Amino acid sequence: MESAIMAILSPSHTILRPHGELPQQYRECSKDHCDRTMVMLERAKAIIRQEAAALETLSNRIDTHICMLADYILSSTGIVVVCGIGKSRLVGERISAILTSTGTRSITLDPVDALHGDIGRVRAGDVIIALSNSGETAELMQFIRAVRQLPVMVAAITGRANASLAQSADVVVDIGPMPEACALGLAPTTSTIAMAAMGDALALVLHERRGFTRQDFARLHPGGSLGREMMRVRDLMWPLEAIPVFRPDTPLSLALLSMCRAPRKLGVGAVLCERSKIVGILIGESIGRLLDRGATPDLNDPVERHMQTPVTAISGHAFLDQAAELFRQHESDLIPVHDDQERFVGLISRRDVVKPS
Repeated sequence: MESAIMAILSPSHTILRPHGELPQQYRECSKDHCDRTMVMLERAKAIIRQEAAALETLSNRIDTHICMLADYILSSTGIVVVCGIGKSRLVGERISAILTSTGTRSITLDPVDALHGDIGRVRAGDVIIALSNSGETAELMQFIRAVRQLPVMVAAITGRANASLAQSADVVVDIGPMPEACALGLAPTTSTIAMAAMGDALALVLHERRGFTRQDFARLHPGGSLGREMMRVRDLMWPLEAIPVFRPDTPLSLALLSMCRAPRKLGVGAVLCERSKIVGILIGESIGRLLDRGATPDLNDPVERHMQTPVTAISGHAFLDQAAELFRQHESDLIPVHDDQERFVGLISRRDVVKPS
């Protein structure tokens, strides 16, 4: 065990460098090595420039066929089935994911699997989007011929508008000839980026035509940091049912007893007036600090003498980022939440909204 610990701590095994500092061989390299490095760097830049230029060319080539495809999808009662072979299949998975997350129902289907039973996932009224740069992929063409037995619409995204796939499709979205960035001109690079960009354009045109809102986006992205940003205050607040509620003249002793007996030991209580509007927050921790300083509060005091008056409030419909902004503007640890009639419905806590720095 001792030898294992020493191995981990040994400088020969662990070399910590400041962020951005290059290894020794790059700081003290030979001229030949430095020349090779610069050649690689320039080649990398050239590849990116070539692919960026291809997208510019694509933006000038695109025509109304993508609008026809969008209209087909919007009027369809089915789903969008995206398919391709090899790298095109991987691009198709990305396109399908973007469609799904922006309000258009979609699945991916491997043409080879489809030819062995999975074609049963396709239904009448579906829209098939077939991806193939060459437009001659044998397995994909076999699938298209088979799926034509159903009343479906077939769209092709291809680099050859006169290929077999294009001739079999109802709508052809032509990306045109795309010289690959690969030095051999073989590895699917520029062509797959063009296909992905066309998929993005289609998905976002559909999303805008549908009137897809921020609220819709939140509904489809409930998880992770993105989902949290899209949450509403009402989703994270302490609800009224969990908070003891008092009148301003309630004796402090009864208020503290209610807070102790509450199902959720939040350590707080809300002081409401006649119209269910909050006028103060009783915080048990504040009473505890008084006791720590040797100042014993009169338990017969009305709670209004010990409550904290809220400096702001927020609607339960507000997004969490709006609540976070209020917490940054004010020192309060709790902000009251109200409904459309300005009635108190809960409390939102700084701890639940603002991440520690």
